[in-house]
Amino acid sequence: MTERQEKRIPITGMRKQIYKNLVKSAFTIPHATGMDEVQVDALIAYKKVVDSEADVHITYLPIIIKLITQVLEKYPIFNATIDEDAREIVIRPDFNIGIAVATEEGLIVPVIKNVDKKTIAEIAVELNELTDKARQGKLVLSNIVGGTFTISNTGLRGGTYATPLINFPQVAILGIHAMKERPVILANREIGIGTMMGVSLSFDHRIIDGESVGYFMEELKNLIEHPEKIKN
Repeated sequence: MTERQEKRIPITGMRKQIYKNLVKSAFTIPHATGMDEVQVDALIAYKKVVDSEADVHITYLPIIIKLITQVLEKYPIFNATIDEDAREIVIRPDFNIGIAVATEEGLIVPVIKNVDKKTIAEIAVELNELTDKARQGKLVLSNIVGGTFTISNTGLRGGTYATPLINFPQVAILGIHAMKERPVILANREIGIGTMMGVSLSFDHRIIDGESVGYFMEELKNLIEHPEKIKN
């Protein structure tokens, strides 16, 4: 039998930069994470309608990207960055949403700029283009800079909750997780079957307090459970 040998993989290129960025995030920002669970049956129905009316296939992520802008407009402290040199919190007037994409080189975060000015369909097209570029190693600097808030979609294999690391110098990151059917209490107080999704919001506790997180999560939950309120 052939004896197994250890394998060493150099930390170079994109992986080296990811290595540095995550260490800086973890050891610079005092992370805290708020978690909640939302019922997504109305969102599922909404996606079907939007998908049927669009010229591009619509997944849940472009809808989440669009609705998060409304939450950030209401609670702008989450759409901020930190200027460490000036010791200032910079509330950003633009809404540039970074999307964590898994590639062979590691996790890359391309940025969709000015989301508030784009429709769900337009966001879907740009998301597809950036995701393809990321996985082909074709992103340029302008595709990955300028983000004001990040979303990490862990998908079907991501479990119910997580504690995502903030994309420094941003101040918050939202994790959206697997959708699972389970017993729920319906509006008439009877028990039925609903589709639930976990959400996790990691935030910089130096500048954001737990009460603000509660308001943010409440508004996020409200829009996911009542997607007719989304301004498309």
